[in-house]
Amino acid sequence: MARKVLDDLRVVDFTRVVAGPYCTRMLADMGAAVVKVDAPFEADGKPVRANGSVQNNLGKRSIALDLKHPAGFEVARRLIAASDIVVENFAPGVMARLGLGYGEMSAGHPRLIYASISGFGQQGSFSHRRAFGATAHAEAGWLWVQQQAQGAAELFAPGVTVADLVTGATAFSGILAALYDRERTGRGQWIDTTLMDAQFHTLSEVAGPALNGAAIEAWQPFRHPVHRTRDGRHLTINIGEPHNWLRIASALGHADAPMPASPAAANALVGTWVAEVDAADAVQRLESTGAPYGLAMTMHEAAAHPYFAERGMVVEVTDPLDGRVRAVDSSLFFSEAESTAAGPAPLAGQHTRAILEEHGYAADAVTALLAAGAAQEQLPPA
Repeated sequence: MARKVLDDLRVVDFTRVVAGPYCTRMLADMGAAVVKVDAPFEADGKPVRANGSVQNNLGKRSIALDLKHPAGFEVARRLIAASDIVVENFAPGVMARLGLGYGEMSAGHPRLIYASISGFGQQGSFSHRRAFGATAHAEAGWLWVQQQAQGAAELFAPGVTVADLVTGATAFSGILAALYDRERTGRGQWIDTTLMDAQFHTLSEVAGPALNGAAIEAWQPFRHPVHRTRDGRHLTINIGEPHNWLRIASALGHADAPMPASPAAANALVGTWVAEVDAADAVQRLESTGAPYGLAMTMHEAAAHPYFAERGMVVEVTDPLDGRVRAVDSSLFFSEAESTAAGPAPLAGQHTRAILEEHGYAADAVTALLAAGAAQEQLPPA
């Protein structure tokens, strides 16, 4: 296996739902050894996966602990003491009340990097509020912005939880920055990342007018054009710079047409040309002149796009329940290292025994922890 840039780092993952698992999946892709701490579970005769989606848990191992049990707490404390990074997305204050907060854990471990993900931050008058990505979509302005762009009569939710994904990526970048800073200072630090902040940050460009006194009536929504072809497909064609006009007009059979001064008029004219041809013909023509375009695809078509196959963006891994699972792979490419899914997504508690033994627990101590309910294990189906 090729070298990975984080292959000497240990991560303890206390995350759930989307943003946190998304962040720690990226760390695992880059080689970090991620131990996911799952809560005790009721199997009811059926296998229980680790918290979060299969896609976001690839390459991790799971230990199931009761953090409120003294012995379970002690295991978690020992895991953190041996780690470089902790990532958690409990409600603010929960980890501190358990005795596992940054203050407690960093006192004897000054190199610890501790990332907390929440809706409204670890401190302040809003920190008590619970939130999902939908909260940030609403209160950071995203729902309104896309409604304005669509010209829709009502707000509508996006098809993916944008706030969770950008927050997970933000936490990931903060961890990498803290690792770099640790190399200079010898000390780790606490990273406070929120759904609200990350969602608002994605809107930094479009928020400019509102931040600088523009009237709401003067709002100018941005929306790149989408043109319907003769056979009912859709193309995105951004004119951008004037030199692209020549490529677009030539491709669509109107090489001598001057570019309208108004962007709206230029886009409308391109739309009339696109409507005269079928999608396959339009794509071939636009490709021939180097014009920028995109053919709208279903998710199933996109998953089969030859570009992603060529780039290696789809990975197939073994799975303890489904045998084989195909997943989106890491989007980071390095010239001298590898970033890719490190293995399957675990069942909750699948690696409890092995992780305990790695952290100094003898076989009889492991048995005692399991018997007391401080830890729990689950083996894959035979």
